Amino acid sequence: MRESSIILEGKLNQFVRSEAGNLAFMLEESDGSLHYCFSPIKDVSLGISDDLLIYGSQQAANKVRINYILNKTRNTEAVLIERKQSWTYTISLIFSIIVTVLFVISLLFLLRVFPINYSTIGSIFNFIFSLIMVIMLVPVLIILWVLTSVFNKNRSENKNLTNSIEDIKKKLGIAKSSITLATQSQIEVQSESEITGAGKYCSHCGEKLLPEARFCSKCGAKWE
Repeated sequence: MRESSIILEGKLNQFVRSEAGNLAFMLEESDGSLHYCFSPIKDVSLGISDDLLIYGSQQAANKVRINYILNKTRNTEAVLIERKQSWTYTISLIFSIIVTVLFVISLLFLLRVFPINYSTIGSIFNFIFSLIMVIMLVPVLIILWVLTSVFNKNRSENKNLTNSIEDIKKKLGIAKSSITLATQSQIEVQSESEITGAGKYCSHCGEKLLPEARFCSKCGAKWE
């Protein structure tokens, strides 16, 4: 299914418990339309009835993957784009170059391009070793360059998406000086009463806690 960009404005109607562990909630527009909004990145400050502006990718009739979120009520913003691809691309590119150099050297030895005199035994050994190296390096070389291409595509998409977000902010007149960037210290894990009506969640790891719990059963943090 082809995704399309969309801008939504409305109030956070209710949080939805996602089986994948994503941040998920229903956004209600002024005309009463509801949209299921989600993101695998959860470190944002949100609350019920907050006024939100969302820029994201529409994946279905009412399902939107969040790329940027502006919380007008709390005066915070967050860019919810996964950025894992930058370091993976760099590592993949380095290994691809190294393996390519090894492949070229092995191929040159195999073709006897280097002007080196070998004895009969040495010549046969060099030929067999070079042939084995070439055969072994070909699949590795293909895999590495394919991965590098994929990581580079993801990195380019992230860069284009970031530029699109900046363009949207300029068009909407959103000034950086008037917005506080959402950080890890601003995470607000909603209580169970806001989401399902009972219980609570650990503010450190998000684990569901029993109503009478004083310590998190997952990370051991004290509940206050």
